[in-house]
Amino acid sequence: MAYRIPFNKPFIAGNEMSYIRQAVEGGQLAGDGPFTRQCHTWLEKNLACPMALLTQSGTAALEMAAILADIQPGDEVIMPSFTFVSTANAFVLRGGIPVFVDIRPDTLNLDETRIEAAMTPKTKAVVPVHYAGVPCEMAPIMDLAKRRGVWVIEDAAQALLSTYHGRALGTLGDLGCVSFHETKNIISGEGGALLVNRQDCMERAEVIREKAPTASASCAATWTSTPGSTSVPPTCPANSRRLSCSRSSNGRRKSSSAAARSATVMARVFRILHDGDA
Repeated sequence: MAYRIPFNKPFIAGNEMSYIRQAVEGGQLAGDGPFTRQCHTWLEKNLACPMALLTQSGTAALEMAAILADIQPGDEVIMPSFTFVSTANAFVLRGGIPVFVDIRPDTLNLDETRIEAAMTPKTKAVVPVHYAGVPCEMAPIMDLAKRRGVWVIEDAAQALLSTYHGRALGTLGDLGCVSFHETKNIISGEGGALLVNRQDCMERAEVIREKAPTASASCAATWTSTPGSTSVPPTCPANSRRLSCSRSSNGRRKSSSAAARSATVMARVFRILHDGDA
């Protein structure tokens, strides 16, 4: 009988059912309960991030980022030619135009030396994708973005706990997007997080995420006063984020071992690709 190699094996820490039961028995299934707060705190502390907000998926985080960056029809967004479709779709939904730039053969990441040539007066943002947790060359990307006045939105879907010169990926740009899809190091079935690294985006990020006033006493805005918020990322069933939080809360406790295992696998993949040595 032929052996079937699975596309991935979900990382299971062992306490998932217990935490899901706690979430259900706690009686608050719409999110932003104890597990959500634990995850926010863990992300902010371990990534040194000013604000982390759990989302229904990494895709939803990217869609929120596009709204926060105020992507308008005709705005151009530079991204690598090798990425998952959500990277482009999030900006196309706002009317943005993806501008694909080739990747580097050594990292499979956006080639930072080709970005400026792809820029035009319509360029609104650059989206580095940290493929397989391997960091893009962020220093020249950030310098260029600052000089040209464009947003940097990191697609760190596969890069939780990876770093660039000691800083967590997803925290170097204006915004960062993380995924907890079952193919990632830490999983919740589906799920994601938006990392907000700009003080001037924090309040609005909360409003967009909840599609209404937040619980924060300082937030007086409503969704009707937030441009673009009438078309926020679609919300999945009410209990999904809470249950996802309980699963990701379980996974984060064993995050180091998962990240180390992933790094070992990817090192072997890159060796095979470059040297043909299995």
